[in-house]
Amino acid sequence: MKHIFGTDMKVGKSCIAFGQFDGLHKGHMAVIDELIKEKTSDSTSILLSLDYVCDSINEKVIYTEEEKELILRNSSIDLMLSYPFTADVKRMEPERFIKEILIDKLGAKTIVAGEKCRFGRDCKGSIMTLKHFESKYNYKVVCPKTVKYKGQAVTSKLIKDEICEGNINKANEFLGHAFKMIGEVVHGKAIGRTVGMPTANLKVADNKLMPQNGVYATLSEVDSKVVKGLTNIGLRPSVDNNDYITIETYLLDFSKDIYGKKIALDIHTYIRGVIKFSSIDEVKKQVDKDIHSIRKYLDNVKLLDVI
Repeated sequence: MKHIFGTDMKVGKSCIAFGQFDGLHKGHMAVIDELIKEKTSDSTSILLSLDYVCDSINEKVIYTEEEKELILRNSSIDLMLSYPFTADVKRMEPERFIKEILIDKLGAKTIVAGEKCRFGRDCKGSIMTLKHFESKYNYKVVCPKTVKYKGQAVTSKLIKDEICEGNINKANEFLGHAFKMIGEVVHGKAIGRTVGMPTANLKVADNKLMPQNGVYATLSEVDSKVVKGLTNIGLRPSVDNNDYITIETYLLDFSKDIYGKKIALDIHTYIRGVIKFSSIDEVKKQVDKDIHSIRKYLDNVKLLDVI
């Protein structure tokens, strides 16, 4: 799959699905499956991902565009186009969005969209709008049914709520995969290294949605290898009084220098909350207990299903 950022794109003939696709959850995957089915030999299958990064860092996203690319890298989609969701795009009347972007720029002959899709000024555009203009602009609309899981419609808002409340296992069920984070390994205070527990400190995008503070069992992709890890997300009350959140992963059975590299992190299950200890030795004792727990848990995770 090719991934392009920007608006300078011209396609002759395409089958296209568009939206924010935040989370690439089970519902989004149903749309993508339909997109792949509808592609013809003489057309390009396009996932038009409306990139909200430029909108506001206060609007946290489940997945950044880079993380979406990671999840879809082995899919049969021809092109993922991360399209800046600017104020101008927001204000477009639905017909103008269809004509100028989907038809004139991207050559849509088939448009795949979910039952709940909304677009254009004041979100007035809907699946009915797309169907209304089918004949005028000579395209076909395909609308997969809303996906339900355990009786609930799968939505990005539902998943965001579960992540923020610390229900990572439940969020992962709705996503259909483990919640992912991509970040650059940056230098920390190296306190863990002094007690034989070096950690990778991850810097993620400013608008990335954070799980509830706590300790998690994780799998990381480092240099194309999957490594088990114990990840602390939140404050570090036993080490300092800083008021900012850190993401620190103790990579098990791993000793390479990875500063400056980007790694992908899969968050599989919540282990415990953040605790203030009176000494580093107490921290180490607790971490040893945590490692025993996560090894047992991650031994049962199928590595082919992750990252």
